[in-house]
Amino acid sequence: MPLQIAYLTGQSDPRGSALSPLQHQFLDALLVPERYKVRVNFPYPDKTEPHRPMPLLAASWHNVRLYLQSRAPEFAARHRGAVLSLIDRAERTLFLGGSSGLELLVNLDLPSEALARVHVFAYGPVARRLPACDVRLVRGNDWVSRIWFRARGVRIERV
Repeated sequence: MPLQIAYLTGQSDPRGSALSPLQHQFLDALLVPERYKVRVNFPYPDKTEPHRPMPLLAASWHNVRLYLQSRAPEFAARHRGAVLSLIDRAERTLFLGGSSGLELLVNLDLPSEALARVHVFAYGPVARRLPACDVRLVRGNDWVSRIWFRARGVRIERV
């Protein structure tokens, strides 16, 4: 059963959707055929600007803006088609949902037929609610994430 793996996080750099070198390394380490590794982040454009390091404060600001923009109906209208096209490329899709990725997925308001084929591994999630699909939550010491999902998921202590 083909399973594709894609990142679904906020956009620290609003000019592009390139994965960071660390995200590429993670995908490289997975024992999944290359054609099932999505090498670009949300909103999954065909072409994107190369990755560039972003200062933490600027990255946080860009992610907060996208989180808030995702709550407007225009967000779903603009991005739902691209995400559905991505999901349709495989029998199942595993989203690696960092930070506000879970909120973005919820706000896309995807049809239940698509969500039935979606799994989410949400790390450090920031979202008002869970999407109607299979979700595994992992929380760290991130105080922002703990506000949203206090008693849910697995908590990883700092080592």
